[in-house]
This record gives sequence, C-alpha cells and structure tokens, in this order.
Amino acid sequence: MRHLPSLAPLCLCLGCAPDLREDRPADSLPQDTDTGGLITDGETRTLTVNATAVDVWVYLSLSDGALVSPADPLQDDSWHLALQRYNLAVNGGVSGAREVEVAPVEGHDLDGLTAAPADGWRTDLADADGDGVPEYALGDWYEYDATTHVLTPADRIYALCDGAGACFKLSIEGYYDEVGTPAMVGLRWAPLPPR
Repeated sequence: MRHLPSLAPLCLCLGCAPDLREDRPADSLPQDTDTGGLITDGETRTLTVNATAVDVWVYLSLSDGALVSPADPLQDDSWHLALQRYNLAVNGGVSGAREVEVAPVEGHDLDGLTAAPADGWRTDLADADGDGVPEYALGDWYEYDATTHVLTPADRIYALCDGAGACFKLSIEGYYDEVGTPAMVGLRWAPLPPR
C-alpha cells in the first residue's frame, strides 16, 4: 500500500504565516487623492477625506472641491485645508502663505449661516505649549471621550476666509467611516459672501 505524504507540515507552515495585512498597516497605505466621492448639492459640497496616514498631510482646495499635491505647502496657495489624522491645518500663519483665517460660529447650522462673523478670527500659530505641535486654528474641532477614545465633532461650524477674499462656511461632520475606520474626515462646506 502506497502512503500519501502528510499534508500536516504544509498546513502548519501556512498556519504560521503572518497576516499580510500587518505588513502594510492602514497608516502606510497611499492616500486616496480621488475626489470621486465629492457630492455637490447646489453650492454645498460634501466629501470624506482619507487622512489615515500618520506622516502624510492631505491638502484640499475648498474652491475646487479637489485634493491637491503642493510641492511646497508653505508657499503654495492651491489649498485651504490640510488634514492628517485628527489634525486640521489652514493655509495661513505658520502653516501656509494663503492667509487663511477661521472663526468658530456657535448656534448656527451650515445652511443657517449667511454671512461671515465680524470677529473671532484666528489662524495657525507657532507651538505655544511646548508639545511640538502648532496651535492649529481648527484645533478645537472635536471633543474627545477619554473613556471610549472616540472623537466627536464639536457642536459648531466655522467661517473660513483667505487673503484673496474667498470665504466659506465649513462643517466637520465626522471622523469615522461607516465601518468605524478613524481619520476618514467628513466635511461639508459652501461659499459665503466676502467679509
């Protein structure tokens, strides 16, 4: 009687193989620069931005609703907003040359805001608290639950204007996609009259 070779060693070897997903964690995957997910409803635009990389910023032009790849983000005026995980930078102050400023607006939803506020404007500033991170103008966009480790957008919207006079109203809608992936930042915005 002829014996077939045992498949046990092969099964054991396969069972010991590392999970290939661990070889390329989500943080090292290339960023999606396709804005095919952009939804336009009249003048209002909605987009979920993949900001999952810990070492890559994603740059967004609110005028065009397009992700851009500036060669020198500090000098490039093609973008308004940059995202990296939960950090949101504006193209102004220490983060860029477009002179973007933001003002938080409480008590309005996006559709209800019809004019930029008169005061409360700020831009990205140099690190003031010694943590090695600039003081981002949008640094307070979320609330953090230390028990669940969940980020939730704060109950406010923002007016955003640049040095060329373009103004927008911006709502940060969420930080997780439908399956719970973090740093999938949901944004909704529309133009505002110049201030």
